[in-house]
Amino acid sequence: MRITIILIIMTIQVGCKNRNETNIKSENSAIIEFTKCNYNNEAITKYHILTNKAEIAICDGDFDRASKNYSLAFREIKKPFGADVYNAALSNQLSNNLDERNLNLQLLINNSDDLSSIKPIFVNTYIDENLWNSFIEKRTTEYDSRLRNEFKSIWERDQLFRPMYDTHDDTIQANRIINMNRILSITDSVGFPSQIELGFRKSLRGQNHDVVLVHTSQRRSSNKNMIDLEPILCKAVNEGRFDPEQAISYLHFQNDKDKGNFEVYSTWQYRHHLLPDSLNNKIWLPNLNKENYERANEIRKKWNADQLDDIATKSDFNSKSNIPFIFTSVMTFIENMPTDLTLEEALEQYKMTTSDKRPYEKSKIR
Repeated sequence: MRITIILIIMTIQVGCKNRNETNIKSENSAIIEFTKCNYNNEAITKYHILTNKAEIAICDGDFDRASKNYSLAFREIKKPFGADVYNAALSNQLSNNLDERNLNLQLLINNSDDLSSIKPIFVNTYIDENLWNSFIEKRTTEYDSRLRNEFKSIWERDQLFRPMYDTHDDTIQANRIINMNRILSITDSVGFPSQIELGFRKSLRGQNHDVVLVHTSQRRSSNKNMIDLEPILCKAVNEGRFDPEQAISYLHFQNDKDKGNFEVYSTWQYRHHLLPDSLNNKIWLPNLNKENYERANEIRKKWNADQLDDIATKSDFNSKSNIPFIFTSVMTFIENMPTDLTLEEALEQYKMTTSDKRPYEKSKIR
């Protein structure tokens, strides 16, 4: 234990030395070859078009159509994303395509080391324990266990001194740069570390090292000397190694105005126990003008991300359905008002809070 602590301290001390010069130069120089990116991978574009069609079919309640689109999509990519495999398993279950469902579940199991989120969804609701155990018995590890463990350690190193920014900010940033350079070195040798090498996380969203990207993009929002993630993420998305929706959100955090409007398009709901369900369940969207709306859609299409209309449709479905599908483009925020408000006060606060937003309307999204 003492040896481990000493090694961590030595790593931090080395990382802190000349942080403002040497390490930042290293971080930026490591991406010289990533500065150009062509959005020309037709197979990956087709994959995201088909998975979006599948998600829209889910929202329409047409699970058989969703299943067919997932099946077509999975032919276009080396390894599909975990959330898509999970959605396909649910769609195949609900459309009674049980052989396909079994293949989806086996793929989830083979690529996961923590099944505590997946198992309760299926076992005793759709399948029995015996069938689940048969999948476990046939389990083969379809990811690099060593690399997966290393990237879990990257997450741990990132979190080591957070949130002690006042006293340890230099150390936090030194660790971030060490982590970022490791991500870049892997990217340079085998490709951006992704579901292909690392399998699926418990949440079926992203990877452990994404936290480094979050914090890097946040730092760049106030300091443009920080590394620009756009060329790295562009290449990763184009190779089917990174979720376009995550790329959009990190580039939104970077706040590079010259790159355009990377609109995350979160949805909001505001609730109070005295308000009627018609207000508590109402979905609110950013009130973008026509130019910003169209520009955001142009950028999203370029990045293989969902169009804003589709995000609104999926948000509406999620708010009403009890089937736990995962739509990575949907970011829903539910704000509960203070319980001690009177009905009049709650209505006034509701009106004030939604004044800069517009309500979702199914028949006319824009």
